[in-house]
Parts: sequence; C-alpha cells; structure tokens
Amino acid sequence: MKPFLIAIAVYSLCFISCESSPRVVETTKEKKAAQLDSFSRAKYGESADEHVKKMVQETMKNALFDTVGLSKSPIKVISAKIVQQDYSTFRSVKLRYKNISGKAISGIRFKWYGTNAFNEPADLGNSFAEGFGAGFTDEEMRAGKVESSQWDVLSRDAKKIQLAWPYEVSFADGTSWKLAK
Repeated sequence: MKPFLIAIAVYSLCFISCESSPRVVETTKEKKAAQLDSFSRAKYGESADEHVKKMVQETMKNALFDTVGLSKSPIKVISAKIVQQDYSTFRSVKLRYKNISGKAISGIRFKWYGTNAFNEPADLGNSFAEGFGAGFTDEEMRAGKVESSQWDVLSRDAKKIQLAWPYEVSFADGTSWKLAK
C-alpha cells in the first residue's frame, strides 16, 4: 500500500506542477507602448511623445533666451518688427539698431523670438526651437550710427517679435564681444 500511495503522491505532484506552471505572456511592442502611453495620459494628460516634445521645447526656449550680459552689449536694438513682403504672403524680420560703443563694427549676429496671432511660437526659421530665428550683418558700422537690416525668414504665421538681441559683435580692430553663457 505504501508504494501505491507514494506513486499517487508523485503522480499528483507531477500533474499539479505541470498544470500550474507560470504562463509566459508575450507582449508586443504595440501593447507595451499602449500601456506606457495610457500611463502618460493619466499622469500628464498627453501622450509620452507629446510630453517629451513639450519638455524639449521648453528647455530649448530657456537655453536660447539666456541673455546674461546683454547690458554690456555694444549694440542696442531700437526696434524689432515683422514686415509683410510686397511680392508674397511671406513675412520678414526687420531690426533697427545702434552702435553704442566707441569702435567701428564689422559684423553683428542677432537672435530673435516671435509669436503668431495666437501668442504661440511662430515659424521664424529655426528648425529645432519654435519661435526663434537668427541673422547676421557684415556691413561696416561707425560708432554712434543707427542702421536697419531685414532678413527673409519665409514665415507665414509670424505676427510679432517679442525680443531681439545681439549675441556676437566683431569690431573692425579685430576684437569681438560675445554674449556671456
């Protein structure tokens, strides 16, 4: 009888262990992405991709808006505006600026930030940071002189330049000024 009970016990254990083995559930990439996306929507109210894109845009905006040292600039931007092209629906950026240093300038690099009619970042020529654009001039500029320059940024939605600033100036004597980073 003992061998019979042992045989039944071994058979039962084998049968139970075979039946209760953990099942491997295969998750596809789509299922995993859907689970992650549902978590992101619950936590942030948007998909993970949308949230990451907004975070990158905000970081780029903060980095590009860094204007520490602008008070020491040899160039003062007097006015910045969006102008409509006569020949198309595209808009351009026009800056009016003054050389407030005592030296002649041989080149200036500018950055600007603009918005559209809905106060959202406008397309101003920068492909990696919405709302930003840049331009330069290499026209000689005497001390105290006021100049205007215009850049075709091929924007269809720009309405207003919120801020424009020089970030690098090259003087005729070979020296230069750069916005502190």
